[in-house]
Amino acid sequence: MPKSLLITKLRPPPNRSQYLARVKLLENLDAASKLKLTLLSAPAGYGKTTLLTTWLARAQPTVAWLSLDEADNTIRRFLRHLTTALQQVDDTLSALGDFVNEDTEEVLTTILNDFCHNQEDIVLILEDYHLISSPAVHQAVRFLIENAPDRFHLMLSTRSEPPLPLARLRARGDLTEIRTPNLRFTPDEVRAALEVLGLELSLRDSEELTRRTEGWPAGLHLAALSLQGRKDVGDFIERFTGTDRFILDYLTEEVLMRLDADIQDFLLMTSVLERFSAELANAVSTRQDAASVLEHLEIHNLFLVPLDNQRHWYRYHALFQDLLRHRLEDARPDLCPTLHARASDWFERQGDRVNALRHALEAHDYRRAARLAGQHPDVDVIRRHLLTSLKIEEQGQELAALLEQAASEGLSLEQRSQLLETLEDTQDPAVDYGWLETLSERELEVLKLVAAGLSNKQIARRLDISLNTVKTHTRNTYGKLNVTSRTQAVAVAQKLGLL
Repeated sequence: MPKSLLITKLRPPPNRSQYLARVKLLENLDAASKLKLTLLSAPAGYGKTTLLTTWLARAQPTVAWLSLDEADNTIRRFLRHLTTALQQVDDTLSALGDFVNEDTEEVLTTILNDFCHNQEDIVLILEDYHLISSPAVHQAVRFLIENAPDRFHLMLSTRSEPPLPLARLRARGDLTEIRTPNLRFTPDEVRAALEVLGLELSLRDSEELTRRTEGWPAGLHLAALSLQGRKDVGDFIERFTGTDRFILDYLTEEVLMRLDADIQDFLLMTSVLERFSAELANAVSTRQDAASVLEHLEIHNLFLVPLDNQRHWYRYHALFQDLLRHRLEDARPDLCPTLHARASDWFERQGDRVNALRHALEAHDYRRAARLAGQHPDVDVIRRHLLTSLKIEEQGQELAALLEQAASEGLSLEQRSQLLETLEDTQDPAVDYGWLETLSERELEVLKLVAAGLSNKQIARRLDISLNTVKTHTRNTYGKLNVTSRTQAVAVAQKLGLL
């Protein structure tokens, strides 16, 4: 091996026994290792490397491992590392020596021709492929995939979508994809994972922690660090957010600080929005390129969650949004009311009085809020809860007067939170919220049968579909409604007027 090569780049990290073995995903990798390409694509902290090292320890395939870094964007360096990694598992190839000074295609052809004579499967794992930006390197990897013999298999671990012929491979059945939804932990996995770390949670606490972390493995591990030695487990989980010091440090160092200043600025300004489209993001950030920025965020798996199949409405991962809001309020507290005012104006122009009102209150524009509240069909409900929030006993007061008083006295953060929760309960189902129209017709059918108390098997028989199809529709529905159980799904759907 050339002395200039770092040996640790050619060795997988050690398998950590204290992590939960995810049997279904490991079985998926067993099957995937027979195909041309396996793609593990998810944001930072979703356990891609852990899954691979656990699989290697379990399946013990003949594997060549290469951890990539930004310096590998020169084709000569990439080929040197690639051939050295492969020479560790192929004696014949090792005898060929160092031939990276030759033409790229000739080097790759020599490698692939050599593997045609192999009697056993060889898996090449390229870790951190998102660090590769060189078209020449991408072309080399594409050549490997398209011309690979049957016993040669490639696995890529990446935080972003690679510029490779995925659609063609998918259509041919030569591609296995393990993405963010597959890597999220379920409540049962959360309980099991924390038990491995010496923590026992009740079912209720594990479901709540799953909801707050959205099944993000790194978030769960960091939450476990904060839970060590605590007796108030339930109370801590209820308060757990992206501003927890471990979460804050991880997301700041691993995600936010790696982004261009322009992207960071976009993220901070749109963090005031619970859900947003490109049009709304443009209005709030006063940009014209939100659609291309959102496409960039989605391609690079930057904790952006699409809420419909058309990629029209999005939201941020809850813990990532907590971090963004914390940084916005810390760096530019004066900007927050302005951003909410822009959002209020946009929603009003769309005819969505509820969200216009909510953002007007967050902007402390109580005169605007008074006008919007007066137009809302549930005026009496809003008046009653405003009185409660402001601790006023005069039931006969007009909304305008109430909000004028709010302008002089100010609503505390806790009072505003209570008011906004109340407003959520008064949403008019007739209003088109865009993001609510995310369930397909079949998903809605399945959800209605879930609400009726039917089991998955009963639903499959009723709709004349397979059990796996029912499970797929249910899993998709959970993701779109941001829930983790049947009970939560029915409750949220009823609240949103979907049932």
